[in-house]
Amino acid sequence: MTHPSQYGPVELISASIDDDAVVWADPPTADTPIVILLHGLGSHEDDLAGLVPFLPSAFTYASLRGIYRYVQGYAWFEMPVDPADPASVEASAAAIEHWIAAQSAPVVGAIGFSQGGLLALQLLRRDARALDFVVNLSGRPFPAPMPGDVALAEVCPPALWGHGGLDPLFDGEAEGQVRGFMSAHTRLEEERRPQLGHAVDEVELRAIAAFLQRRADEV
Repeated sequence: MTHPSQYGPVELISASIDDDAVVWADPPTADTPIVILLHGLGSHEDDLAGLVPFLPSAFTYASLRGIYRYVQGYAWFEMPVDPADPASVEASAAAIEHWIAAQSAPVVGAIGFSQGGLLALQLLRRDARALDFVVNLSGRPFPAPMPGDVALAEVCPPALWGHGGLDPLFDGEAEGQVRGFMSAHTRLEEERRPQLGHAVDEVELRAIAAFLQRRADEV
């Protein structure tokens, strides 16, 4: 696990998603469902956009920038996560919900890495029908019960969890906690890469593409 002293402070720079910073893979249209991309701590909106050429064209992809500044990049919430204080997580989730509501096409899914993975799950924990599916890459759920957890377990949407067996942010106990939560609250597909750290590799990327294609085929 990363020691809390390794984390610096985050600074709230906006209560809403910056529309000018959204990276669209293609111009949005009312006919094409949207999948949002949520980066990790200290990263930016261009990061996960690099995955898009390998993903199914059935969706339009929009990569969002975190509402907090962190060092030279951006973040979605404060670190380390305080189980007793979800305020920064909830602020980011509310900002994304507001952005989703403003889109002309339906936002059907989210792909999040690390912090973005937690946030993708948080959107479902706030509203179990907010998204049709999520992809959680090297992330974990917020470590406290949420009011929407019962409803989420009833809806049980599809979710892919991709992660590395050598991820320094996960020990065996943390892995078990994520697996337990996602198995109980989502229709979990897991892609565990034993020799991978806190990253995404080509095998995971193929798993993401196949997962999204199955979701597209279900429509």
